[in-house]
Amino acid sequence: MSRAVASAAGGVAAAADYRAAHHDAVLAEPFAVAALRVTGKDAVDLLHRLSTNDIKAIREGGGAPTVFTTAKGRILALVTVHRLPGELQLLVETDRAEALREWIDRYTFREEVQVEDRRASHTTLAVCGPQALAIVAAVFPQAAGLERHGAAEVGLNGTAALLVRTFPLAGDAWLLNLPHGAVEAARSRLLAAAGGRLQVASPETIEALRLEAGMPLAGRELTEERNPWEARLDEAISLSKGCYVGQEVIARLNTYRKVARLLVRLESEGTAAAGAAQAMPFPEGAQVSAAGESIGVVTSSVVLPEGASRVLALAYVRDEDAVPGKKVMVATPAGPREAIVRDPRSASPEAGR
Repeated sequence: MSRAVASAAGGVAAAADYRAAHHDAVLAEPFAVAALRVTGKDAVDLLHRLSTNDIKAIREGGGAPTVFTTAKGRILALVTVHRLPGELQLLVETDRAEALREWIDRYTFREEVQVEDRRASHTTLAVCGPQALAIVAAVFPQAAGLERHGAAEVGLNGTAALLVRTFPLAGDAWLLNLPHGAVEAARSRLLAAAGGRLQVASPETIEALRLEAGMPLAGRELTEERNPWEARLDEAISLSKGCYVGQEVIARLNTYRKVARLLVRLESEGTAAAGAAQAMPFPEGAQVSAAGESIGVVTSSVVLPEGASRVLALAYVRDEDAVPGKKVMVATPAGPREAIVRDPRSASPEAGR
């Protein structure tokens, strides 16, 4: 995901593609997701032993999110694993790809496993929005049968590419990982198929869609200071599979309800500072308080491209304060600003308004 944060300079263009994202679809390219191609007869077994989800249960053409954790149960990387004939494709944020490759290599001893890092050869495009399926399926008919995290190898002018239905942004999202040389052809075909219903997205819009969807980002919400339960990555955790790196800690946190902090979305409709054209995002690291007591910290924030004072943020707060509808205060350079706590996994009521 893009690290760009919406600012006062978001402007008319950002507002236009933000509206397009919620009513039609947007194209983001390049999208900051990289692919690792993993092959070898022991690949499934090794990844099953290294991450939180049941990799062995993934059927061909399917996929699942999983978390690679440290021995202390802290987050190394959130990954989606996709099973294709004779291989696994791992999609991970680009700036975590090297750490993930090294982590797999660290635990590979006698196993027959090969990892191909495709960052130097491949690019990822993303199509997001309510019309994303129709547009993508018009170019790649295999899309019509894919559920979330499903994957297919598709052809583009004789070049193989990976098509994945991923975590939804603005209702739906698709990733296309393909060789650099095929990007222009893919872009042209998607735009032609859309018939004017696909707009190129600004980084501000992609960041706004991410926060609306409550999607955590590496280096912000996903760090080795956090565990998967805190980040609400329940979908990526199997409680019935066998041992994996960090499993004892993660199981104990769940059994004894020891999670002290939870990820929440904060929504603010406060007034912009006096003399300012629009509000500013909450500063990263800003303190969140309730009844005069510090309860958490902001990790990401945007001013929505539409509406000069509408701010969204992700934050970690004490579990007892992670109550939807709770009013909190966020420290900003212009003074405290009121915000409302939301469950980040629920659709933002601000989306596309």
